[in-house]
Amino acid sequence: MSVIISSLAFAVATFLSRVLGLVRDMLMASKFGTSWQADAYFVAILFPFFLRRVFGEGAMTSAFVPLYAEAEEKDEFLSSVLTSFTLVLLVIVGLVMIFPDIVVYLFSSGAAEQTKELIRLLTRITAPSILFIFWWAITYSIENTRGKFFYPALTPIIPNIVIILFMLIPGIGIFGPTWGFLIGEVAAFFALAYPLRRHRLKISFKYTNTFLKLFWPSFLAMSISQINSIVDTNVVSYYSKGYGGGVSYLQYASRFYMLPYGLFGVAVATVILSTISNDRANYSKHLRSGLTSTLFFTVPATVGLIVLGEPILRLFYEYGQFTAKDTRITAQVLNAYVIGLPFYGMYSTIARARHAMKDMKTPLKATTIVAISNVIMDLLVGLKYGPVGVALATSVAGIIGFLYLLSKEQDKRLFERDDLYILLSAVLMGILTYYFINFSNRRIWVIPATIFGALVYLLLSAVFLRGRVKEFLKRRR
Repeated sequence: MSVIISSLAFAVATFLSRVLGLVRDMLMASKFGTSWQADAYFVAILFPFFLRRVFGEGAMTSAFVPLYAEAEEKDEFLSSVLTSFTLVLLVIVGLVMIFPDIVVYLFSSGAAEQTKELIRLLTRITAPSILFIFWWAITYSIENTRGKFFYPALTPIIPNIVIILFMLIPGIGIFGPTWGFLIGEVAAFFALAYPLRRHRLKISFKYTNTFLKLFWPSFLAMSISQINSIVDTNVVSYYSKGYGGGVSYLQYASRFYMLPYGLFGVAVATVILSTISNDRANYSKHLRSGLTSTLFFTVPATVGLIVLGEPILRLFYEYGQFTAKDTRITAQVLNAYVIGLPFYGMYSTIARARHAMKDMKTPLKATTIVAISNVIMDLLVGLKYGPVGVALATSVAGIIGFLYLLSKEQDKRLFERDDLYILLSAVLMGILTYYFINFSNRRIWVIPATIFGALVYLLLSAVFLRGRVKEFLKRRR
C-alpha cells in the first residue's frame, strides 16, 4: 500500500498541474482552434517535449535514480552527469536554432509552406528550453531518490501559469504561448534548483562512462519510442493535405488521454523505480502491487473517458474557434487513444521495475517492438483514417509491448483476484454513468456526471476490495 500512498502524493501534485494545463488548453483552443498556427506551435514544442520524456520520464531518471542512490561519491557523480550532458545539449540547441528545418522535416514534412515557415520561427524560440528541462530533470530525480514526490511533481504548474499569462497578452498571437513555453521552463528549473545546493559541483567526467552504460540502452529505448511521435505527426500532416488541423486533433485529444496516464500511470511507475531501487529483494511483491495500483487508477479512467469523452471535450474546448465538428473528431481520436491506456500504464510500471534492477535490454526490446508495430499500424490505418487511425495504432502498439514485457517476467503470478474486481467496478460505473449523463443535455451536466461516476467506482471498490481497505486502515493507525 506504500506504493499507492506515494503514487497518490505524486498524482495529487500532477493533478494540480494538469488542471492548469487544461485551462491553458481551453484558452489555446478558443484562440487558435485547429488552425495551421496551432499546428505550427504544437510541432515547435514537440522536440522539447521529446527531451522532457527522455530526461523527465524516461532514460535520465531510469539510469540516474539507481546509480545516484548507491553512489558513494554523490557530488562527483552528479558533477559528471551535469558536465557531460550540458555540453552535448548546448550543441543540440545550437544546431536546432541554426537549422530549424531539422524539426520541420522531422515532425511535419507534409505541412503547407506557410506552416513550415512559422514552425521555423517558433522552433528558434523554444529550442533553449531543452537545457532547462534537462537541469530540472536532474533535480527532480535527486528528490525522487530521497523519497520526495509531491513538490517536484508540482513544479510543472509553473510553465502552465506562464503560458496562460502570455496568451492573455494582446497583439502577439501564437508567439504568446511560444515565449511562455520557454520562460515557463526556465522558471520551473529555478523553482526546483535547491537540491543542487547540497552538492559541491565542479567540471568532471569521472563517472560519465559509468552513467552512460546504464543510460544508453534506456535512451535508445526512449528514442525509438519517439519514432511513434515522428511518424504520427507526419502521417496526419499528409492526411490533412497541408490544410492543418490533423496535428491539433491529436494534441487536444492526447491532453485528456495523458491526464490519467500522467496522473496515475507515470505516478506508479515513478514510485516503483525508487521503491525497487532501494529494495530489490522484494521485486515481485513491489511489481505486483504496482500493477494493481496502475489498474485501480487507469481502468476506470478508460471507461469514464469512453462514456464521457465527447461531453467533457465540449465543456472544455468548444468555444471561439473550436467548433462542434472539432469536438466530434477529437472525441473519436480520444476514444481510440484510451483503449490502450491501462496497457501503457502497466507497460511503464514493468519497464521501470526492470530499470530499477538495472535491466535496460528488455525494455529496449519492448520499445523496439512497440515502435515497429506503431509504424506498421500507422501505414495501414493512419493514412486511411487520419488522426483516429493514428491514435488506434498507438493503442494497439502499446498492447503488444505490454504483452511482450509480461512474457519476460519470471514470476507469472503478477495479477490478483482484486484486479478482476477493479474491472467489474469500472464496467458497472460506466453503465450507470452512461444513463446518468443522458438525464440532461446541458453542457455543465458532465461535471456532476463525472463526480457521480467517481463516487460509484469508489463505493464499488470499497465493497469488492474491502480486504485491501482494511489492511490500509490498519497500516495508517
